[in-house]
Amino acid sequence: MRMFLPLVALCVGCSPADPEQSDAKPGPVPAFSTRTEAPSPNYATLLGQPAAGGKGETWEATSSPPPDAKAIGDLWIARLQEHGALLGYGLAGKTADEAVEMIDTGLTEQEFKDWVTENEWRVPRHIRWSFVPEMSLPPVSQAAQVAIRVWPASRTRTGIQLQALFHGKVVLRDGCFFVGFDGKPADKLAWFHSEIGLGVDPAGYFILRDRISGRTLARLGEDMSWGGPASANIDRKTKQALQDACGPGEIYIVGSPEARERFLTQYPHLREPMLSPPRPSTKS
Repeated sequence: MRMFLPLVALCVGCSPADPEQSDAKPGPVPAFSTRTEAPSPNYATLLGQPAAGGKGETWEATSSPPPDAKAIGDLWIARLQEHGALLGYGLAGKTADEAVEMIDTGLTEQEFKDWVTENEWRVPRHIRWSFVPEMSLPPVSQAAQVAIRVWPASRTRTGIQLQALFHGKVVLRDGCFFVGFDGKPADKLAWFHSEIGLGVDPAGYFILRDRISGRTLARLGEDMSWGGPASANIDRKTKQALQDACGPGEIYIVGSPEARERFLTQYPHLREPMLSPPRPSTKS
């Protein structure tokens, strides 16, 4: 039985840009910028670029469970929860009384090794351990730092997410990020997963990037989509800084949004309208 930690959920909104405008360049980026519309870049070219990061590591179980396997598993679950680094775990059976047989951590392999060494713990090898991939990018690039007030993203890594499809748009107004659904006003404060970063592309547009692969996911102002309702850990310090800088509005977790045009570039058949099946013949 696999268990995933419940996280507070929230969400947000999207429409396509004119591809012929993809080479148009915006004006100079001022301090505390605003960007509510953007043409789509050439995602076919961007998707063809190599990824910067890889996958997380896994340690397979190498021994049989000891008699006190349940107590050992419960201890490590508690340790990881206290450390804010538990994404999920699996039990050997279907009841809550079973021993832990697998743990998904919110740490990289090296972070886990350092944490264990610092505390002088011995890692039980009857448990299967999984670790998140290393990040290849900072949360905000140097070029984007001066244009925003607060980067509203989680500090802890992201676990399993719900996958209902949501559409909308994330915009930047006076250095603050807002989100809106399906053409409705972007009036909710946006919050991102820790794996999402902010940068500026060669054309001068603000872009959301995958901090693991390094790839561009969307330009701010493009129509977007994302899985949800998204969930994330919203730490008190960043939340307070966000609402102090951008107002005490509702925070909506947009999570890991992707431009609609990028999605359709990967799945071009979805651009075609769905045709209704022919009506059955009435002839005898």
